[in-house]
Amino acid sequence: MAAPLTDRLAAQLAKADAVAAKHGLALTPLRRQVYALVAASERPVGAYDLLDALAPQRGRVPPTTVYRALDFLVAHGFVHRIESKNAFFACCEIDQPHQGQFLICEACGETVEIPGHELAEQLSHSAPANGFEVHRQVVELSGLCAACQAQRSSGDASHEVQRR
Repeated sequence: MAAPLTDRLAAQLAKADAVAAKHGLALTPLRRQVYALVAASERPVGAYDLLDALAPQRGRVPPTTVYRALDFLVAHGFVHRIESKNAFFACCEIDQPHQGQFLICEACGETVEIPGHELAEQLSHSAPANGFEVHRQVVELSGLCAACQAQRSSGDASHEVQRR
């Protein structure tokens, strides 16, 4: 799970640094490293996966240290917590307040954050109308990504041919 510094990742890190500076946030070396590991992944990353990835550079890091870094990153909108997986995913719109909405592939784990301000607003308005006070809103849709659908379809076709 090493984080190669691709152009995309370099841009995300630069944006995170700029947002932290703009808001006077301490993006410490550990927080930045944790963010870089999460941002480098196309799938939600668990805290213990992050511990394993940090070990070569930092040695043994206590889990509470990583959880504190993740709490900071979530609280300030750098990453989202994917509730169904108890894992973390880099935010696609740092410094743009919004509610997280995700497409999560059940087969490969690929996760995509989708914009949907209208859906978040509709959900926010319907809750009070029903006497409910919302504290946090996360929408997670699970299914199959296009690549896994194609693989399944080609796999199903090969099974059909074999049965004949």
